[in-house]
Amino acid sequence: MEIEKFVKQTELVPLAELTTLAANRGCFGDDVHAAFTTQLQLRQTAAQAVLDTASQANRDTLLASEQRSYDGTMRERDAILGLLRNVEQRTETRSFVPESQRSQPAKKTGGLFGLELRALAEGSGAGAVIAPDDWSSTFIDRLAAESVMLQTGVRRITTIRDVLHMPRIDSDPSAAWTAEAGTITPSDPGYTDITATPRKLASLQVISNELIADSNPDVVSLLEMQVARSLALKFDLGAFEGSGTPPEIRGLKNVVGITSDTSLAAAPANLDVFAKAITTLAANNAKASAIVMHPRTFGTLSTIKQGTANNNMPLLLTTPGGAVARSIYGVPVYLSSQLAINEGVGTNESSAYVFDASQVIVVFRQDTSIVLDRSRLFNTDQSELRAILRADLIVPNPLAVVRISKFIV
Repeated sequence: MEIEKFVKQTELVPLAELTTLAANRGCFGDDVHAAFTTQLQLRQTAAQAVLDTASQANRDTLLASEQRSYDGTMRERDAILGLLRNVEQRTETRSFVPESQRSQPAKKTGGLFGLELRALAEGSGAGAVIAPDDWSSTFIDRLAAESVMLQTGVRRITTIRDVLHMPRIDSDPSAAWTAEAGTITPSDPGYTDITATPRKLASLQVISNELIADSNPDVVSLLEMQVARSLALKFDLGAFEGSGTPPEIRGLKNVVGITSDTSLAAAPANLDVFAKAITTLAANNAKASAIVMHPRTFGTLSTIKQGTANNNMPLLLTTPGGAVARSIYGVPVYLSSQLAINEGVGTNESSAYVFDASQVIVVFRQDTSIVLDRSRLFNTDQSELRAILRADLIVPNPLAVVRISKFIV
């Protein structure tokens, strides 16, 4: 599609065509920006229509087809936000002007815009590292990038309400052998109501527009990656150890009714506590599908030997000379640096969690949303990057979780 035709378009344009347009160096200016904004609004309207349909039908959750439509539309919306940013940057920096015709920028002088911005002004600190004259655009990422809790396979539910009510089965109806023509004794199941209240997890960065224009790699893309990772790590902390006191969600550690095994109280010499936890879950009609622990704890388990001096191989070794297995008794092991390693007073205690991931539910009211705003700090020539996630964690069957505490290193 030609740019001249696109700026007059009021109907929905496929994402593939928008991507091709945004890659054109001639794709800049207020008219192009307005056209991309129109496409963004069309996606937002379509997504809201899905939610409105469910609301009018008095449903708190979306049908599978509605969920797919909503998720697809939101993914396109997020992609268009990135394309829109490219158009904005091209327009502001006027990169279409030949280098020979550009006036040389004056050297930047003066101090920082504020103490909290010292790491994001390109003259010094972290800003100076990612806005060099001629450096490689490679940025070494040393931190984890995804949520461990979500990796374990927990159920995910999206709600359009601020509070989600979910029935919990406390007991089944009873059954009894009954004689022919005998009276059947009625019985009732036991139900209780549990609620999920998605809480907001947020991050905000203030960025110099000069840094946005000059950074290599692109500071906005870099910050998007960093804040998404920050939200994931903070969500893990809340999902495992959150107190439940608003605005913090309640983590597995503080869910009432889970099984707590405090029998270890030492550095483990074998894997017996895990065998016991897996058996406990089975006795409560749950199947162990995930084990989560701190990397330090797994490091200790990796040093446990199979037996005598004649068989000094690690217990978790899959094959002679092979790698240490990231599983225990066939249950996958996940490592999270967010778990505490100083739970005991004056000791290096930590906990591990063995649970049935299908019986742990993460409720999302709003998936991760990252927005760049260039308007509020117009007078200081700065932009703000805001990231928001709204979620909660509930455990309808607390007996599907075993917490093994008092791992001492």
